[in-house]
Amino acid sequence: MIPILWQGDGLVVGTHDLFSVLAILIGFAIYYRSLHRSGLLEERIVIASLSVLVGGVIGARLITAWEHPAFYVDSIAAGAPLGWIIENSGKSILGALAGGYLAGAVAKRLLGYRGSTADHYALAIPVATAVGRIGCFLSELPLGTPTDLPWGIAASPEAAAAFVRCPSCTVPMHPSMLYEILFNVVAAVAIVRWRHLVVARGDVLKLYLLAAFVFRFAVEFVRANEVQAVGLTGPQLVLIPLVGLLVVHFVRQARTGAWRVPDPPPGPGRSDVTTVAPPEATVSWRPI
Repeated sequence: MIPILWQGDGLVVGTHDLFSVLAILIGFAIYYRSLHRSGLLEERIVIASLSVLVGGVIGARLITAWEHPAFYVDSIAAGAPLGWIIENSGKSILGALAGGYLAGAVAKRLLGYRGSTADHYALAIPVATAVGRIGCFLSELPLGTPTDLPWGIAASPEAAAAFVRCPSCTVPMHPSMLYEILFNVVAAVAIVRWRHLVVARGDVLKLYLLAAFVFRFAVEFVRANEVQAVGLTGPQLVLIPLVGLLVVHFVRQARTGAWRVPDPPPGPGRSDVTTVAPPEATVSWRPI
């Protein structure tokens, strides 16, 4: 465990915070480069992207608030500063994605921008998520549920003692953050290699989100998050409606033929009229 990368002269550089900042910078760099290459980078898009960042930060905090209301009640009763309460209230990448998506859509509408730039986020998000998860892996416990698999990782008793809730942290655990890093690396490679096959605008990002949400739902069974209801964790309960919305979208796309590739236009010398060879030009094959 490396919760702090550097400390001195009153400055503390937390591992999670550093990798979170790196993830944001790398993600936006990829996004802006994609927009620039497509000739779409302009002032309104920069403003909308900053709205995405703000919405992501707010969404990351709000989406976990309902899981532990007692934390807020006890913290406020104890007179804790609001900044401390927000910083220690927990956060979720799912909330960041949902909040960022909503904030970006609202900002673009207010700015009068009607174009779709969603697919320009398609590579930025998995790369940024993979970078951010490195910080989670290095600084957070528990890593996952106990496992007998050979790649299970155990924390030292000293590291486990630093966390209020760290069940079975001193025995081998599923490195769930590494699973997510691997998934996002594979997703990024797939997007670079096959994104040109998706003809409907915005659907490259939506395909990634659908795959990422389904994967995260499965990984939750080994992440050691607390069960909230019907045997499911908080993130799983949030993921169900998100996956449902994406499935409805793709069903609608299939019904409307949005993914159908149009036939190429006739080239020089070509005609759409099918000609039939005259009888004398046909060749008859007879067995010998």
